[in-house]
Amino acid sequence: MKNDIIKFLDLKGSDIEITDIQINQTNCTKKVYLEHKLSPHFCPNCSYRMHSIGPYIRTVNHPILQDGLALKLVLKQRRWKCQNIECGLILTDHFSFVEKYRRNTNMSDILIVDAFRDAEMTVSQIAGKFNVSPSHALNTFLRYVDMPKRQLTEAISVDEVFLGMGKDKKYALIIMDFITGEPIDMVQSRRKADTLPYFSNIPKKERDKVKYLISDMYRPYAKYIDDYFHNAVHIVDSFHVISLINRKFDAYMRSVQRKIAARDRENHERLEQELGRRIDFTPSREYYLLKHYRWTILKSEKNLKSFGWKYDTKLRKEMSLTDYQNALYAIDPNFKEMQRLKDKYIRFNDKYAGNPKAAVAPLRLLISEYRNSGFVEFEELAATLTEFFDPIINSFIMVERLNVETGRSFTSRLSNGPIEAVNRIIKDMKRNARGYQNFNNIRNRFLFSQRANAAVLAVPKTLKQIELFRGNSRTVSKSLTLKRKPKGKIITATKRRIKRNHRQYVK
Repeated sequence: MKNDIIKFLDLKGSDIEITDIQINQTNCTKKVYLEHKLSPHFCPNCSYRMHSIGPYIRTVNHPILQDGLALKLVLKQRRWKCQNIECGLILTDHFSFVEKYRRNTNMSDILIVDAFRDAEMTVSQIAGKFNVSPSHALNTFLRYVDMPKRQLTEAISVDEVFLGMGKDKKYALIIMDFITGEPIDMVQSRRKADTLPYFSNIPKKERDKVKYLISDMYRPYAKYIDDYFHNAVHIVDSFHVISLINRKFDAYMRSVQRKIAARDRENHERLEQELGRRIDFTPSREYYLLKHYRWTILKSEKNLKSFGWKYDTKLRKEMSLTDYQNALYAIDPNFKEMQRLKDKYIRFNDKYAGNPKAAVAPLRLLISEYRNSGFVEFEELAATLTEFFDPIINSFIMVERLNVETGRSFTSRLSNGPIEAVNRIIKDMKRNARGYQNFNNIRNRFLFSQRANAAVLAVPKTLKQIELFRGNSRTVSKSLTLKRKPKGKIITATKRRIKRNHRQYVK
């Protein structure tokens, strides 16, 4: 047991010895008593002999559990005084694994910071794991972690995520390296008032390296090419185009569903008037199909292959995928034609990956067919596809990507898929923490958790630097200046309370 503890604390070859070990099964703790071996001490100033004037006992926590028990170290630190009257220097024994005035060993900071790499853990969970307060865990993270912006690469993705940190700061801008799938930076807002100074401060030489800018169809993103990335081409992610087509089709089906619901309500009220009493309202078969099974014609063909037979308790018969689709076509014949137009774009999108030149003519024919379809929804889609014609064609370009974990490269189509997955992580972080009030905290945590082997600061920050960084000094109130004397001395909250208690004691 002693050998394990010596190994944990790296005490081998030192003059520190274990004098006692006490186990408390009730509190699930193990106390280890440590002290320096007695040896002659000489004053470093005058070389006089020093004598012990009594021990100073302190208890510190060690983050590593041993045998399922929390390890507490009881340190006996002897105080030594120089016997030279003119010197009188007093020294205290020092233990290398714990700093002065700390309640946890130095390893606690390393493990606390490393725990923040898991984006699913909250600050409270990390604090509970290491038996510290949430404020201490967060301050430790901010002392050691200050994530810088990374260099822009050949292909970058941009997208927004909702944070809701103010009227003008609702959506944060995420910038990701498409090659590695790791985030480059996170900007507090996607508004031009914030993005203009941010991108303008990036050297032009670095911005000119960008060849591909991948985004959705948010129009201000397209202007980034003219404003900041003059050597890049705009790519509209294919997922967002297909999603737009599905939304238009679904909007039409919902409008039909609302008309049928209104019709059913009118028929129900008419029947109640004829019978002269109230009866239970039962939606029609058409409404039931549109509400629960319109996905059978909204989803693409390849995502419907696993659909088999099932007994529908509402319709009281066995139904297959084709049965549901035919039942929906019977409600409105336009559904079948609109589904055909939707699936035609999906097949076009899958066919020309890696061959953008060959996709030009088919896309023009598809736009013409949408424009002449007679459906308002697809006429609007034709206008959108025309507006983003070149960015959509550019989305068929294939590039070499790198798997950071395995170090292997692979070919992939330009897409915003990786950044959409990362945005989900930010939303989960926000939900688990029940919201963030400080942007620097969520930015630091997000970049630290999503970058492989993210480095920590060699020299940790001070609490005063953290206070300025966070812009909120509530959790480091000991350094708050409450009153300033004429001579310039600072009275902190703790000192002021001690002086007040002292005056009451004297009285």
